[in-house]
Amino acid sequence: MLKSIIVSALIATLSFSLHADPNGMKPFPVDNAPLGYLIHNPYENAPLTALVTLNGHQISDVTVTVHAKDDTGVDIHYPVSDMRVMSEGGVPIFGLYPALMNKFTVNWMENGEPHSHLYQMLTPDIDMGFSESQWAKAPKVHVEHVDKDFKARLYFLNWTNPDGKSSPLMHNNPTAPGAFSWDGKPGFFIIDTAGDIRWYMNPYTTHNSKNYDTAGYAMGMNVTQDGNMVWVQGQTWKKMSLMGRMISEHNLPGHFIDASHEGIEGANGNIFIRAAAKDYHRPDGKVVNTIRDQIIEVDSTGKLVDYWDLNQILDPMRDAALLSLDAGAVCLNIDIDQAGHQTTAEDLKNAPFGDIHGVETGRNWLHANSVDYDPVDDSIIISSRHQSAVIKIGRDKQVKWIISPTEGWSERFADKLLQPVDASGNPIECTAKGLCSGSDFDFSYTPHTAYKVPQKGTYTVFDNGDGRHLSQPMFAMNKYSRSVEYKIDENKMTIQQIWQYGKNELGYAGYSPVTSIVKYQADKDSMMSYFASAGLFGIGGGYGNLKMDETTGKVKSILVEHRYGETKPAVKIHIDSHDLFATGYRAQVIRPALMLK
Repeated sequence: MLKSIIVSALIATLSFSLHADPNGMKPFPVDNAPLGYLIHNPYENAPLTALVTLNGHQISDVTVTVHAKDDTGVDIHYPVSDMRVMSEGGVPIFGLYPALMNKFTVNWMENGEPHSHLYQMLTPDIDMGFSESQWAKAPKVHVEHVDKDFKARLYFLNWTNPDGKSSPLMHNNPTAPGAFSWDGKPGFFIIDTAGDIRWYMNPYTTHNSKNYDTAGYAMGMNVTQDGNMVWVQGQTWKKMSLMGRMISEHNLPGHFIDASHEGIEGANGNIFIRAAAKDYHRPDGKVVNTIRDQIIEVDSTGKLVDYWDLNQILDPMRDAALLSLDAGAVCLNIDIDQAGHQTTAEDLKNAPFGDIHGVETGRNWLHANSVDYDPVDDSIIISSRHQSAVIKIGRDKQVKWIISPTEGWSERFADKLLQPVDASGNPIECTAKGLCSGSDFDFSYTPHTAYKVPQKGTYTVFDNGDGRHLSQPMFAMNKYSRSVEYKIDENKMTIQQIWQYGKNELGYAGYSPVTSIVKYQADKDSMMSYFASAGLFGIGGGYGNLKMDETTGKVKSILVEHRYGETKPAVKIHIDSHDLFATGYRAQVIRPALMLK
């Protein structure tokens, strides 16, 4: 009897095992879904993305439409290459709304037949990190104007602000600590032309203030030739897909530290990064960590290819521009109590070593904030906030030309300073401080970004305008920032101003003492400009009194895009800050068709 019971039990167990689901706890698609199940945020870094898995299907000719949330919204439509589908293991979904039951349609071919399916997926609310001085969960977007043919535009925005967890780490040099205390939660997000956030980067998975390799501001994002995103962050540089897949993370080469502001891929496929040097021996025997004065070139593996030590190439003692700065806004080291004041020559020479504006290696004498690569002559172009200059430097480490007033440049740079000319090529007379008579030409002061436009043979510069003409105006509201385009004749060593926007159109309302960008967009033959720190000291109220509320103390960034040569914007969008002293940093145009191909 007992033996019979045992045999029956074994048969029942065997029967159960034979009928058990071999997939275990593997998820299944919902009823009537023709492909596989959905994965929200497949790589954990981009919460407004998803993946439609294939469940064994072989599909091709895929297109995706993420539908607008209502009649005021914007559809996002893009094709996905067959190889990208295989690479992702499904159909990548980009551009979902936060906190919404999103709807998106996937179209594809399978076995020679067309297919289409409308999917639904709920997403979490946006969470870009929080701090005690914050009044909104993210910057607020207000759309003023969009021309119909620009409606499909998507703009990447980068904001910077601390969150109370700012890095306690710093370099082991108490007399010259470098810039590693410059830290804050990442603020990467993408908006559409209805003002909705359609993508953001998870600040918790890509940043950790307690770890040397993961702390630092995430800055200088640029789109690479293969359609991915590259940026710098403290002691590292990173490359990530639009879907949030972290393709690579590299430490800086061993001699270099403190990457910020710019990480950009050159036409030669290498990455150019603005960094600093550690344990740098000055001629007087002092050992310092330098500040924002090294340009390094690395290959895709992170190996150092070349570097430009700007302490050797330029003059760390030139103080003409430094003496004209508003001490309240030295890049992102904002000190409202110093607003309107200027630093003295004695201050510059006696400042402590570290991230302090001053002369000599070991202080922030240069503040290079952008890099571009010119493959025509194998050179780099940098913008320098604290020299109020744009400079082209060859592979041989020799200066080719300088856009700057002549004041303070030593004799060895005299023949490198470009001569302003009018449209007919006639010289424009300018003073040593840059005041040019009878002309609209102006140099760029405390500039932020300088890029070559190969399609036009010109250069775009964002002219922040602090210390314009190497002085401070009598009234703060006379300040302005502008986007400007120059044409340079390297044989004649001349420079012609051919376009500007912001001086007359925005005035003080667009004055951005720090950050910002202007960049040519070939796909629409247009100029995209981002007045990123407008309103840092209050719009229309002088320097004002920053308070943590909805009406004062908010940066009011302005993003515009113009058809080439025009000054009437095709797109104009305002972005209000969400945290005290939070500022916009950069913007880029995002093209899903390129980045998801």
